[in-house]
This record gives sequence, C-alpha cells and structure tokens, in this order.
Amino acid sequence: MPRLLTSEDVAAQLHGLPGWAFEDDRLVRTVRLTSFAAALDLVVAVGQEAEEMNHHPDVDLRFDRVRFALWTHVAGGVTQYDVELAHRISTLLP
Repeated sequence: MPRLLTSEDVAAQLHGLPGWAFEDDRLVRTVRLTSFAAALDLVVAVGQEAEEMNHHPDVDLRFDRVRFALWTHVAGGVTQYDVELAHRISTLLP
C-alpha cells in the first residue's frame, strides 16, 4: 500500500502544483474551459493518464468546468500517486 502523506508533505508538494489545493484530505482543482466539448476532451485525456497509472480521480464534469479530486482510497488520503497524477493533469490543461 502506498504511504499516506502528512499535511506537511502535501503542503510542500503543492508548491509545485499551482492551482491545486488540499481540501477534505484530497488534492482538488477546478478547471474552467471554453465549452462542454473542451471539458469532455480534458476528461478523456485525464482518463487515459489515469488508466496508464492505474490510479483514478474523482471527476465532476459540468458544462464548462471540470473538478478533479485525488486521493488514494486504500490509504485514506493523499499519497505520492495522487501528486503524480496531479502533475500529469496539470500538463494537459490549456
């Protein structure tokens, strides 16, 4: 099982993840896009990254925005897997 990061660990990791926040034991980010199609394209691209990692985010898709919440269920909070996926998501953002 991956190691659960402390709140201090997460705070240090967030310095390299602009736009991300630590809320309710999760890494979260909401992204506003130009249209539903753009939001859906982002979800599909993130889904491909998640499948590659075998680590899947909670996703809330709305008309022109997407909210990602990352946490490792088996660990009960944020692990390095979540940090890695947040970095991968960030590279996909417009």
